[in-house]
Amino acid sequence: MAAKLALQIGSRSIPLVAASDKINLQLVSEFKPLQDWAKNLAKEEAATHATSNDRTEDLSSSDKKSTIPVRVNKVEIRNVDYFGSRIGFVNLAVDAELVETGKKPPGFVFMRGGAVAVLLIIKSKSPSGEVSEHVVLTKQPRLAIPCFEFPEIPAGMLDGSGDFVGKCAEELQEECGITLENDKLIDMTELAYGSDWRGMYPSAGGCDEFIRLFVSRQDMEWNELQALQGRLGGLRDHGESITVSLVKLKDAYKAAPDAKLLSALALFHALRAEGKIE
Repeated sequence: MAAKLALQIGSRSIPLVAASDKINLQLVSEFKPLQDWAKNLAKEEAATHATSNDRTEDLSSSDKKSTIPVRVNKVEIRNVDYFGSRIGFVNLAVDAELVETGKKPPGFVFMRGGAVAVLLIIKSKSPSGEVSEHVVLTKQPRLAIPCFEFPEIPAGMLDGSGDFVGKCAEELQEECGITLENDKLIDMTELAYGSDWRGMYPSAGGCDEFIRLFVSRQDMEWNELQALQGRLGGLRDHGESITVSLVKLKDAYKAAPDAKLLSALALFHALRAEGKIE
């Protein structure tokens, strides 16, 4: 018989079940992205209750409608992927219903937690005197597409510490061999959304992943810039095979169909227009 536990959602508990006896449900229940999901669900339910009560404050108590539009009844863990002994990804099915109709909204979730990505813009002067700005991209195999050299901006999964800036600097060093101090990285998602949103959500229809988008603008000598092109990066013992690539800032949007890059460019230009970044 599959294991069962309870997942705490605010003041109520819902069943947390495993589709297979092979799944360590206790370990999954401690998976930080799942804990964060439960906390955010509780906040969403509480906020909806409050809004519903505000709308009906002039009605009699019998007429008041204080309910949530979606009620989550159960979470079933379908599969777990590990990074060594640590959980990397969890596939789960959320049993939920629309309160008004009783219909079930899509509930399949690929849970992986948050990530960081950085738009690194390098300004340099060529021997001819031309000043240009380039964006640093990485190219690596992405089998889900599939593409063996998919261009994207440097990025990486969070480690659970909550240190967004430090993780961003770490990914730049690992993937590109570029060292930046933390104060050289600007969190564009924080500037744009404050505490309203945790980051940019690339696929909210079926994945919990949020991405904190950073930008950094650096000056570099021309010979150093040229040395970046084609540099090998990544942690080879972790299965990474990364090649650094450069593209002019003005052409970056059409150089890579990477959601992180396109979102970062949109935020960068919008925040510059508002005077929030230089």
